[in-house]
Amino acid sequence: MKRTFRAIAITALCLSGLAAAGGTGRTVEITADKDNVFKLADGSKGPLTLKAGEVVNFKITSLFGGEKARDGAVHSFVVRSLRDKGWSIRLKEGVQEFTLTAPSPGKYLIECTVECGKGHDTMNMQMVVVK
Repeated sequence: MKRTFRAIAITALCLSGLAAAGGTGRTVEITADKDNVFKLADGSKGPLTLKAGEVVNFKITSLFGGEKARDGAVHSFVVRSLRDKGWSIRLKEGVQEFTLTAPSPGKYLIECTVECGKGHDTMNMQMVVVK
């Protein structure tokens, strides 16, 4: 019985260590704002810097920017070259959360592909992925 308890205690310790080391991923908060601009939690327009292979929990708040798509999307969060890896999310009003893995090192462009209103053509954010 002592061995079972000890194994459970060691497993719990290892799992708590993984969580502390970022095993569950980092959360990045972004606003797809009503002025049709992506903004990081600090209010800046980026760039968003990630580490290659990092698991990222995105929490995106989307606000109506003047126009909506037929499916109700008011914005989107798209990296065209990474669409096949899940980097293409339609955003409806409110908060949406999803998890993605950062790609290989390089510079990428996050774009809104939903005609969201005035300023849509420049609604983008640079993403820099480092080693």
